[in-house]
Amino acid sequence: MSRQRRGGVVTANLTAILAHRKGREALGVLLVAAALFTLLSLASYDPADPSFFHSGLPGASVRNAAGRIGAHLAGALFGLAGAVALVLPPGLLLLGVRAFTRPGPVRFSPLGTTGAALGILSLCLLLALLQREVSLPVLSGEPLGGVLGQELRRLLTPLLGRVGLTLVAVTALALASVLVSRLSLVALPLRLAEAAARAVRSGRRLLEVARAVRPPRRPGRMPAEGPVPPPPAPPPLRAEAAPEVPPIPAPRLEPVAPPPPIPVPRAHEAPQEILPFIGPEVRYTPPPLSLLDPPEPAAAGPSAEEHQRNAEILVKTLRDFGVETRVADVSPGPVITRYEVEPGPGIKINRIVGLADDLALALKAMSVRVVAPIPGKAVVGVEIPNQNRARVSLREILGTPEFAALGSPLALALGKDIAGNPMVADLAQMPHLLVAGATGSGKSVCLNGLILSILFSTPPADVQILLIDPKRVELSLFNGIPHLLDRVIVEAREAAKKLQLVIAEMERRYRIFAEVGARNLSAYNQWAAGAAVPEGEEAPGRLPHLVVVVDELADLMLVAAHDVENAVARLAQMARAVGIHLIVATQRPSVDVITGVIKANFPARISFQVSSKVDSRTILDVNGAEQLLGSGDMLFLPPASSKPVRIHGGFVSEVEIRRVVKFLSRFEHPATPSLPAAPAEAEREAASAAEDPLYEQAKELVIQTHQASISMLQRRLRVGFNRAARLLDQMERDGIVSPMDGPRPREVLVKPVEP
Repeated sequence: MSRQRRGGVVTANLTAILAHRKGREALGVLLVAAALFTLLSLASYDPADPSFFHSGLPGASVRNAAGRIGAHLAGALFGLAGAVALVLPPGLLLLGVRAFTRPGPVRFSPLGTTGAALGILSLCLLLALLQREVSLPVLSGEPLGGVLGQELRRLLTPLLGRVGLTLVAVTALALASVLVSRLSLVALPLRLAEAAARAVRSGRRLLEVARAVRPPRRPGRMPAEGPVPPPPAPPPLRAEAAPEVPPIPAPRLEPVAPPPPIPVPRAHEAPQEILPFIGPEVRYTPPPLSLLDPPEPAAAGPSAEEHQRNAEILVKTLRDFGVETRVADVSPGPVITRYEVEPGPGIKINRIVGLADDLALALKAMSVRVVAPIPGKAVVGVEIPNQNRARVSLREILGTPEFAALGSPLALALGKDIAGNPMVADLAQMPHLLVAGATGSGKSVCLNGLILSILFSTPPADVQILLIDPKRVELSLFNGIPHLLDRVIVEAREAAKKLQLVIAEMERRYRIFAEVGARNLSAYNQWAAGAAVPEGEEAPGRLPHLVVVVDELADLMLVAAHDVENAVARLAQMARAVGIHLIVATQRPSVDVITGVIKANFPARISFQVSSKVDSRTILDVNGAEQLLGSGDMLFLPPASSKPVRIHGGFVSEVEIRRVVKFLSRFEHPATPSLPAAPAEAEREAASAAEDPLYEQAKELVIQTHQASISMLQRRLRVGFNRAARLLDQMERDGIVSPMDGPRPREVLVKPVEP
C-alpha cells in the first residue's frame, strides 16, 4: 500500500509540475535538446563504431559526432528499428515545440499510445518486406526494418505469405493512423470534399477581386481594404495565447500530443527483449551465403551451328596460311569456348601461335588466345570469346563441394575455368599470392572475393587479417569486422612500419616455436591445445593465421622502396611456417615494382588483362595476359607450375560486401595476440617486464639452475606462458641469457655467485 501511495504522489507531483508554465518550458527544452542530440547521433552513424549490437576494434577511435554515447544510441536505434529510427528526432522536436506553445498539461491517451506502438511495428515490418526494393545510404547493407521488422517478417511470412503480410502491415498502419490522430476513415472523404469546395470558393473570390481591381491599375492599392479580412484573423492567435480561454486548447492538446513521445519509451523497452539475440555475447557464427546475391540465370551459349561455323573458319584460315589442321573437340564455357585443333604431320605449333591475331580477324573476335599445346593432350587450344558472356558469381563458388572439401582456414574461391568447373585454392599451400593487372581489369573485385572467401570459412579466432590500402577506397569497406588486426591502413609510411611489425611478429613466433619444439603453426596449436597446465597457471595462447593484404604495392614502393621490398621479400621467404601469408596486388606490373626478389618468392601469381606482352612476362614469365578479355578474366599460375590456367573470377558487389560486414560487425574482436609493439612501446614493455615482482626471482632461478626455458619458468614460478616469455626476453636484453639459436636451447651467460 505504501508503494502505491508513493507512486501516486510522484505521479501527482509530476502532473502538477507539467501543468505549470515553467515546468512545460523545462520539458520543452529537454525534448528539443534530446531531438538535436538524437539527430546528430543518427546523422553521423558509422557501422564500425562500437554499439550495443557489436563491439568495435580494440583501441579504435569513435567516429560518431556525438561520441561514444551517440554511437551506442545510433547503433541501438538503427539496429532495433532500422530506418524508422529517423522518425524519432522530428517527433521529439515537435513535442518540444508544442510544450512551449500550447498551454495546459500534457496528457497521454491509451489509444494514442497503442496507435503509436502499432505504427512503429507496422512501419518496421513494411520496410523489412521492401528490403530489396528500397535502399538508404546511411543503412547500406543493413536491414531497413531493424531487428523488429526482420523478426516480424520471419515469424509471420510462413503464416500469411509475402503479399498477405504486406496487406496486414498496410492495414495496421492505417489503423495506427486512426488511433493516433482520432481521425475517422468515414469522415475523411467528407472532410477532403469540404476542403476542396472551400478551395474552389476561395479561388472564385480571388478571381472576382482580380477582375474588379484590373480596370484601375494604379489605384490597385485601394481595394486592398476589401480583402482586409485576413488582418482580423490574428485575434484567434491572441485568443489562444490568452489565459482567459483555457477550455478551448485543452481538447486540441490531448489528441495531438501523444504521437511524438511514444517512440521514446518503446525504444527503451524493446532492446531488453531483443539484445540477448544479437548482442556481443552471441557466439560467433559464419556468415550465411544468403547475404550474397543469387547467381544470374545462365546466358545462352553458342549453338551447335555456331560451333560448326567457327570450326570451319578456323580450319580455312589456317589452311590459307599453309597450316593443315582439323578440329578434334569443342569445350564450351561460360565466357569463352575452346576449340582443340590437331595440327597435321610436320606442322610446327609455333606457326599456329603466331597466327592468333589473324584468327581473331577472321572470327571477328575481340581477341583469340592460343594455348600450344594443351597440357596432357596432343592438340592446340584456340580460345574464342562467346558473344553472350555469363557472369560468374562468388556465391556459386563458395557453395560448391570443391570449396567445402578444401577444409582449410585459408581456402580461396577463385572462379570457374573455361569449361565452367569451380576453381579453388589453398593460400596455406601457395603460401603467398601476387596479383597484377591493368586498371579496370577486375583486380580489386578479385581481392574482395579472396577476403570474403576467408571470412565465409574461418572464424576470427583462427585467422587475423591486416589490410593495407594506400588508395583508401578499395578495402575500407571491411572496417569493423572482427577478423581485422587494425583498421585498414591507408598511409604509405604507416604501412611500411606495419610490415616491420609483422616481421617482428614472425620472429617472435619462431622463438616460441623453438621453445616448445614445434615446426609449424598447426604443430604449435596442437601442442597448445594439449599442453598440461597446472592449476592456477595461464594456458599457452593459440596463435591464429595472419594474412597481410596489400592492394597497391606500387604506392608503397614510391614512398619506401628499399624497406618495403626487403620486408615483403623476408616475409615471403620465412613467414610460411609461422602461419603468416601475403596477398600483394599492383596495377603497375613493371620491373621496378615487381622486382626479381619479390617475384622469386611468390610462386603463385594471378594476372588480369595487361597492355603488353612485356607486362605479361613480368608477372607470369609467359605471354597471354595481354589477350585476356578483362572484367575478371585472369590467368592463374599455381605454385610449382609453369603453365597458367585461365579462370573467370567470381563477381561480388559492394552491396554484398556491406551486408557481410554488417553481419560480422556484431561479433566481438577475439582475444588473440596482436602485433608486437612499436619500438617506443617495446621499451615501455621492457621496463614493465623489468619491474615485474617475479623478475629477480626468475633471474636467480635461471642463474642457479643454469637452464633458460619458458617451460621451466612456468613450472617453477607457477606463471602463465606469456608472462614467462616476457621474463625470458627481458633476461636476453639484460645479457643474462643468449638469443635463440634455432632448435638449440638458450645459454646462460652469467655464472652463479659462489657462497
